Amino acid sequence: MTTYNKTFRLLASKLSLQDEENVLRKAAELERLLQTKTIAGSNITDNSKIVICLDLAANMYGVDLDLKTAVKYSGLKQPTYLNSRKILENLLELNDDKMSISFLCISLQCTEVQALAEDILEEYKKKSKMDIDLNLPQYVCMAVYHACRINKVKITKSKVIEKSRLKPSQWSKLDAEWSKFVNDNFASVKKTKGRPRKEVIEDANNGIENNTSIKEEPMDQIEPYDVWKKRILEEAYKELIAMEEVEKAQNVMPIRRSPRKTPQKTSPYKTPIKGKGIRLLFPRN
Repeated sequence: MTTYNKTFRLLASKLSLQDEENVLRKAAELERLLQTKTIAGSNITDNSKIVICLDLAANMYGVDLDLKTAVKYSGLKQPTYLNSRKILENLLELNDDKMSISFLCISLQCTEVQALAEDILEEYKKKSKMDIDLNLPQYVCMAVYHACRINKVKITKSKVIEKSRLKPSQWSKLDAEWSKFVNDNFASVKKTKGRPRKEVIEDANNGIENNTSIKEEPMDQIEPYDVWKKRILEEAYKELIAMEEVEKAQNVMPIRRSPRKTPQKTSPYKTPIKGKGIRLLFPRN
């Protein structure tokens, strides 16, 4: 009978798996295999790993396991537990639905950066000092994200973080590492800014460079003196005739006088008096 450490046996009993020998043996195997793997940007504790390994082993053998109990003894919140379980499942290669660069590029609608993302991921594996699994979602998402950054392809960053199954703080930590790596190794791939230079054609005969954007403009033709003199005199004569016609029209036009005002017999501000005498304020009946 296989012997297990005290913590392993205690957690197995809390999950009601102490009598499932096949599950315990498989969970212990997964735990030993997990010790040879490196989990980048993760803070999963040893107890959490044991609980998740027991959960995965129970799932493989079809043994029922209460999710709330597993979350309770893992010391994690339920979303974090499910996320960590998915990461360990991918790390241990227990599922077939691995994320690939082609699948991620199609889902994010950025297939034009697929080749560059694959090169970045392969180069990262060569330069990395650790033995990493390139099929893990965080590495695939990082490669696609930085390939889009280099080619200036706009994607939704929140969707990439969600697909990487990392927390924002874990993503930021891993992103800082990848940014330095990509800038050091793929700086030449970045597109050059500014306008393209004008096309310059070199003459093969005399070696003179001619700018194609410059076009020769035809020179203005010089008018002969006789033609110019005749044209100026004709224009002056026409202007003189027009001025004389204007003066004749002004002399014939009669001068209009403004009408005089009709004098008023009485002032509009005084009340006419019909009879002589003093005007009474209170007239008699």
